[in-house]
Amino acid sequence: MIYSRWLYTEHEHPHNADGEGAYTIFSTQQLFGADCMPLEVVCIQKFAVLWEGQPDTRVIDLIEQSITLAVLSPVKLLNASKGMLVIVYDSTLVGETYELFQLAWAKIAASAMYENWTVLLIKDTDAGLGFEGGRIFRQFARDILDNSDIGITEFTREMFLFKEDWSPENIFGPTPLDDADAELEQLRAVPDLFDDDLDSWRQSTTASSH
Repeated sequence: MIYSRWLYTEHEHPHNADGEGAYTIFSTQQLFGADCMPLEVVCIQKFAVLWEGQPDTRVIDLIEQSITLAVLSPVKLLNASKGMLVIVYDSTLVGETYELFQLAWAKIAASAMYENWTVLLIKDTDAGLGFEGGRIFRQFARDILDNSDIGITEFTREMFLFKEDWSPENIFGPTPLDDADAELEQLRAVPDLFDDDLDSWRQSTTASSH
């Protein structure tokens, strides 16, 4: 599903059999680190949104506001529940920068459409281990954080979504040697095939490829 002009949907995890636990992994270009300081290279940030029931797209509106204010970078997971926005942030964010981060998100959450949400900030190292947040958050947040590719990494050409489509094999086809190796693997799977037969086959195939 497309949620935003600024966010790419990396992965959508459905609800379990009880209709709970659905979340979405988003990514976006990021110029700031988890400490809100400018980065020397362009990076990509991935973070999760844990949904309560059906996706509440007002959360997306708040995320877009946080991008314009440059306060998204420390965020690892968000969950909106009963007038509260729970934000899991990177524990490297400390001191005065953390205070500014907290004030900015309190202002953003207060502007939620038709509601005035409060903010609960939880370190990524503590999320899901105590009694903070709603039941859905406590039940699913820790697993999402531990088992998802979340955080800020440098963007490289290896992340090009269509990289495999433009591999030499897909453009020009396999080389003769690749074909020979594939046939050899098939022969090795045949029972009772003697090593001498394999050696003879490889020699003839190599000679023909040249």
